[in-house]
Amino acid sequence: MSARCLGVAALAVLAISSRASADEPAYVPPDFMMATPPLPVGVDPQSAWRLDLAEALKTAIHQNLGVVIERESVAISRLSIETASGIFEPLLQASYAHSSADQPPVTLQAGAANQILTTTDDNWQLTLTQRLATGMVLSVQFANDRLDSALGTAVEPLNYRTGVTVSATQPLLRGFSTDLVIPRIDVLRAKIASARERDQLVAVAVDVVERTEDAYWDVVQALYTYDLQLRSQKRAEDQLKLTHRQIDAGLTPPSDLISAESTLASRKLQLVQAEGTVERNWDVLRSVLNLPREQWSRPILPIDTPRFMATEPSAERALQTALEHRPELSRADRDLETSILAMRQADNNKLPQIDLGLSGSAVGQDAGYNPALRQLGRVDAPSWSVSLNLTWTPLRRATAAQAEIEKRHHTVAQVNRDQLVQTIWFGVRDAVRNQDNAAKQVSAAAKFRELATENLDVEERKFMSGTSSNFVVAQRQEELAGAQLAELSAVLGHKKATAALLRAEGRLLDERGIELELKK
Repeated sequence: MSARCLGVAALAVLAISSRASADEPAYVPPDFMMATPPLPVGVDPQSAWRLDLAEALKTAIHQNLGVVIERESVAISRLSIETASGIFEPLLQASYAHSSADQPPVTLQAGAANQILTTTDDNWQLTLTQRLATGMVLSVQFANDRLDSALGTAVEPLNYRTGVTVSATQPLLRGFSTDLVIPRIDVLRAKIASARERDQLVAVAVDVVERTEDAYWDVVQALYTYDLQLRSQKRAEDQLKLTHRQIDAGLTPPSDLISAESTLASRKLQLVQAEGTVERNWDVLRSVLNLPREQWSRPILPIDTPRFMATEPSAERALQTALEHRPELSRADRDLETSILAMRQADNNKLPQIDLGLSGSAVGQDAGYNPALRQLGRVDAPSWSVSLNLTWTPLRRATAAQAEIEKRHHTVAQVNRDQLVQTIWFGVRDAVRNQDNAAKQVSAAAKFRELATENLDVEERKFMSGTSSNFVVAQRQEELAGAQLAELSAVLGHKKATAALLRAEGRLLDERGIELELKK
């Protein structure tokens, strides 16, 4: 399309859109937009992939590399919750030790000085440890010892000693909070990080859906444009034939033939350029869909034709919807939650470490293992203890500084969220304005196309009567081609503006029926 024709189209759009009113009749698309766009000449329709928008979106969501990466990230974040929860899993420890020694006695009670005494010791233990949500650590230990000794100081030549010890250690200040947030803080962080990754997946999916829609409609536009350029070339060819007849009849001077041939050459150039645009837009769509390389030579035929229906969006309603559905805001809220946890942990770290410990044990001992176990079962030899351990850094310089740092991080997170809300508000208003403007352009472009069609009809009749020239007819043909392209661009621009508004509101996936399948 020439610069002059673009200028005429722009002036017509502005002039007519300024007079557009809400009670205009329903939009009726032109004939070339009523059917599926044709493929370029020479392309086998049987080899084409007949693709509708729903299938394109589904393919992109399943195959786009960005979505694949985010799905894996979500799966990793879910597993990270299990990793963080591992500190609350029971821990079982078992050990066995055997030792043997031949040595002279150290004391007279142990034996004579010239003796070599043999001692054999077998020790095995089983310990079960469990951390509770309060931060308390519970431990149960079952210990056994078999001592075979020739020492005179030994209780028995063969002695079995077995015991059970139960202990509990509960932090009272540092590492504890009544709402149990501090003891479970790593798990809570992992859950927030997992939710944030899901929000990121939604954001990436929304971007992929919008880019897929744009690429799909760009292919539609390129194919319709090619068809219009083909029609324009056909009109130029017919005009050239008519010019030959007019010259043969003596109604037109031979010099007019140059103008008709020049117009046809220009139309052929535009057709070649349109064909190149089709190929490029096919590749863009293939890239978004992440098609295998062997499928990149297969032509794509979009079967969804663009339809236009004017709406009256409200910026205030759109903003309210965006505040409830935008994944970016949800991510910002997760960041705030994370900063709050960091502040709480930093404040808790300023407290002294006071641990209350309780333990109780029972021991059984005999020359036989079973009698030793029976003593243990009767709790013949119990014992218990209570401990209180204090660890504190009185100056608290490092912990106080860290707490102040986390407060400032929280302030930054709050400001970032406020800034994001402002950015969303601007984006929503812009999206509403663009959709409204796109709707007005459709009405204006349709009127422009109707007038350009009438002007061409009038000029062709004048040429037949000898009162016009090839130059003027070519101008009217170019104006019609420009008007048709302007209307096509306006309708598809409105489709893209609608998708952009749905994205700004956070409703694009829901409106397109996209459900994200997450790996377990």
